Amino acid sequence: MDDWRKRIADLVHLYFGTRGVSRSRVELFLRQLEPLITGTELPVEVRDIISNLQTVTILLRRSPTGKPVYVLREGRLAGDLRTDAVRGKSPRDIFPPEVNAITMPMVARAFDGEDVEFTYSLGGRTFLTLLHPFRRDNAGRVTDVLGSMVDVTTERRYAQELEHSERLFRTLIENMPCGILYEEFAPDGTTTRVVINSEFTQVTGYTLESYRQTEIEERNKRLYPEDRPTVEARYLEWLRSDSTAPLHLQYRFIDRHGIVRWLDNYIARIVHDDGCEGILQVVLDITERATAEQRLRHAASYLEQSIEPIIEWDKDYRLTFLNRAAHAAFPELKLGSYLLDHPLGQGLDQCEHQWSDEHQPAMVQVQSKTYMRLVAQTGKGWRMFCHDVTALVEAERTLRLALEHEQTMNMLRSQFVSTLSHEFRTPLAGILTAAQLLDRYGAVMTDEQRKETIRSITARVRDLEYIVHSFTRRTALLGRTDAPWSEVEPVVTIERIAADIEIIGRKRARLALQSDAPQRVLLDAELFRVAIEALLDNAARYGPEEGTIGVHIATRSDDRLCVTIQDSGIGIPDDEMEQLFTPYFRSSRSGNIPGSGLSLATLKPLIESIGGCLRLDNHPDGGMIARLDLPCSGAPINVEQSYPTSSEQAAHHPPH
Repeated sequence: MDDWRKRIADLVHLYFGTRGVSRSRVELFLRQLEPLITGTELPVEVRDIISNLQTVTILLRRSPTGKPVYVLREGRLAGDLRTDAVRGKSPRDIFPPEVNAITMPMVARAFDGEDVEFTYSLGGRTFLTLLHPFRRDNAGRVTDVLGSMVDVTTERRYAQELEHSERLFRTLIENMPCGILYEEFAPDGTTTRVVINSEFTQVTGYTLESYRQTEIEERNKRLYPEDRPTVEARYLEWLRSDSTAPLHLQYRFIDRHGIVRWLDNYIARIVHDDGCEGILQVVLDITERATAEQRLRHAASYLEQSIEPIIEWDKDYRLTFLNRAAHAAFPELKLGSYLLDHPLGQGLDQCEHQWSDEHQPAMVQVQSKTYMRLVAQTGKGWRMFCHDVTALVEAERTLRLALEHEQTMNMLRSQFVSTLSHEFRTPLAGILTAAQLLDRYGAVMTDEQRKETIRSITARVRDLEYIVHSFTRRTALLGRTDAPWSEVEPVVTIERIAADIEIIGRKRARLALQSDAPQRVLLDAELFRVAIEALLDNAARYGPEEGTIGVHIATRSDDRLCVTIQDSGIGIPDDEMEQLFTPYFRSSRSGNIPGSGLSLATLKPLIESIGGCLRLDNHPDGGMIARLDLPCSGAPINVEQSYPTSSEQAAHHPPH
């Protein structure tokens, strides 16, 4: 019996332990289970072990009438339909018609000698089932079918979410009002991925297929001959450097019809954890703007008919001419008006000595519009040409902000993936060590030693659950396009978070909560909960048994919510304070306390991304004091509030 128990335990750890569920693992589990099922009845000991697995193991037998009936149906997913309740019954007599419509044809195929895999839904859950012909009679007909069923609801949901994210990314790329080209290269320089949107094809003429088939030298020939040396030199210099700043280029490009276009090109580098490097190019067709600049520089006639506003003034800055476009654009300007009193005249008296036929244009803001201003000298004074570039300026600003935001999010996503991998190692190592102890010395261990080892495994599993919960929430924060505010009761929220933190209950820590803040405030509620949970967990983790965690809540006049969390723990040496928010850093005082040094390092950039602040300092009386500062909005409520003392708080906060 001990040998069976060990083999079953090994199979469960190997195929359903820490790596998730897949068809291949279910199939290998069944094939390893076959030798343990002997005779016409399953040994009671083996059945008892199978009944505790997070699966359903089934054994179907062909009855004398040819109908498949249950011999075995065990496992935690079996619910009330275990062996004693279904023995001798057909699946058709137990399950609803919509399930039988899927399962019974598969059962028939299994009794015909096929290995069968299928999924079905029941009660809002999705189940993966594998059936395997087990025994045959002397005529070669299958008499017994062995199978296993696992819940793959979570795996299917993750797959759907990943597919949704990919579709969303493609949709965003395709609908952006600018050309997008993304190339990804392996460490050896081979191109592994190319993405082109329709706007890029519209601007350059390259489709995905034609771009792949065109050599780099041929592509460079499409650059305007006068611009090509400069563009190539600047691009190669940027490519060989370690700069993370985007490269901005403006040049002329010959499209597929031989027409010369002016392109505005932003190029960014994205480095992935697997060593691959991506080059993202954002291309805007600025032919109209560039042509307008040239036209303004060389305009010498047709002033009145010009669709661009044109004005002239004398040496005293009094207006002497406005064309029709200028009257329409600036109705407040009149002949004889003093130009320096208008936004168009801003700074003109300070740069008069610099004016020439070749001066550079300047941007000026007139109410809600942006104009490119070009000044030229005439025989009687000066002339100004104005071109409305509001839409282009706004597009450039939006594009620049989007590019910077995407770079920041990519960096944080890469850091979070690396962090999650690192965080998993410690609890997994603990589980593996405990499992190896049971494997090697389980037979000679006392009951108490075995229980302690199992408790150790349980604690590490809880650590994994906490890590997955924490990083799932932080990853969701990274994926937000904005930070919606909602109403929060800080005192109630902090009390609930503390009650749910396992290590606070395990160490019997007491929460001493004081508040000078309004009862309710508006802020980024999700980030507030994530930050409070991380800081309270740290305070309990590095604090003493039955220690006190002091929490004080206040608001400032500049609409900021300030939360101070103080523990009586080990503190941090002063010479290590600068490394506190460095990934993977752990204080020399942390000793054997579990942790990886990643919680604060991943939390701080999220807080700063919404204009918040996080600081940690040593307290003069010992321990650490964390100061969380978040933007908020709230007004005091004219009701008297009272909060429990530390002893009262402890009385209503029993250990887990």
